[in-house]
Amino acid sequence: MPRKKNRSKTTMTNDPRLLALKVLIENEGSRFPLDRTLDNFATDLERLSKLDRALANAIIYGTLRWREHLDWLITPFSSRKLDQIEPEILYTLRLALYQVVFMERIPVSAAVNTAVNAAKEIANRGAAGFVNAVLRKATTKYQEVAMPDKKADPALFVSKSRSIPLWLSRRWIDRFGLETCLELLDAINTIPPITLRANTLKTDRNALASAMEDHVETIEPTVHAENGIAITRPQTALHLTEAFIEGLFQVQDEAAQMVTTLLDPRPGERVLDACAGLGGKTGHMGQLMENQGEIVAWDLEPKKLETLASEMARLGITNVSTQRMDALNLDSKALATPFDRVLVDAPCTGLGVLRRNPDARWHRTKKDIKRLATLQKTILTNLADLVKPGGILVYAVCSCEPEENEGVLDAFLDERKDFTIVPQSHPLTSEKGIFKTYPDTLGMDGFFAVAMKKSNDS
Repeated sequence: MPRKKNRSKTTMTNDPRLLALKVLIENEGSRFPLDRTLDNFATDLERLSKLDRALANAIIYGTLRWREHLDWLITPFSSRKLDQIEPEILYTLRLALYQVVFMERIPVSAAVNTAVNAAKEIANRGAAGFVNAVLRKATTKYQEVAMPDKKADPALFVSKSRSIPLWLSRRWIDRFGLETCLELLDAINTIPPITLRANTLKTDRNALASAMEDHVETIEPTVHAENGIAITRPQTALHLTEAFIEGLFQVQDEAAQMVTTLLDPRPGERVLDACAGLGGKTGHMGQLMENQGEIVAWDLEPKKLETLASEMARLGITNVSTQRMDALNLDSKALATPFDRVLVDAPCTGLGVLRRNPDARWHRTKKDIKRLATLQKTILTNLADLVKPGGILVYAVCSCEPEENEGVLDAFLDERKDFTIVPQSHPLTSEKGIFKTYPDTLGMDGFFAVAMKKSNDS
């Protein structure tokens, strides 16, 4: 089924299903994170009505979240093996079946007809006929497809019923046991609330909740992060609300907020955000420091630093400077002036944030865990030299995998005897002072973080 050529991926459309398909196809082809792909289609998405935009986003996230499960349901009704079907056509099948299986009030005819028309646009009439044949059967008989036997092959059962790669299914069953693994995945596959952190330079949590109450369905204060609120079903795009424009909040999961609390930056200090990204934790640092002192934000990607600087301006944070820096190859000048506190929010597999980034489960492999753990050890060791005697170093990742967590920490402490873990009194930290969360019990993302103090005589 050869594709039509020279058809732009940015062809304008007012059909939310077709636009969702274009996003999924680009995301698959580029291997970029979903949020970056969505940025590429921001103009097209905003052109849709509020309801259609919500529909497109629901289809995009849902199709990615349930991809493996959908493939299992499609397989019995396809005359071709799934790995022989072009990605564009396979996503057309997945998208249509997702609507029928998981979305209420979506007529089967609407899902199927849109998929057939989409196949004509992105491929040819032969592909459209194939899509029509598969979906006519799959949409009416999918409930007859049995899941793998839970007792005979628990890993395959988990993979197909909860929609994760088989390697990850095996890994988590080995770590957590079958039933706990299922509970964890049920939580991961639930649409999470959106968590906002009130910018205390301009407002407080209660005032932010009042400002947002007309724009969302529900608002709840976060349990552990003192400045957070959790919201559901925004009726207005968050970036269009007056509260956002005025810099009253940043979007940040509760667990991520707790990482900055663990760093505990103080007014007047010199602080480094070594892998700053788009500046979620940078902004939190700025408000905790009350715009007093200095925050240096590093990242390797100039575009991220540009976005970060714009974000700080929106929030009214004035004590942040940005610098392009590779934490693997530090400029000698970077070592000249040490910092009171250094945050190493290291690159990781992101397997702790699959609730919000469902595409990550399909982009990661078992080898990535080992590769990134090696990278994390190098970055942490490099940046340890930037901490003042008596200063604080925080290591954090949005992953709950042991190699990226205790494995990195233990290797670092074995090598750097001048650092010791700082005891914590927070209920989410262990007796050893380690902060670790999972999405199954706490309703927040999976994070690992630890604060370490450098000895005064180093």
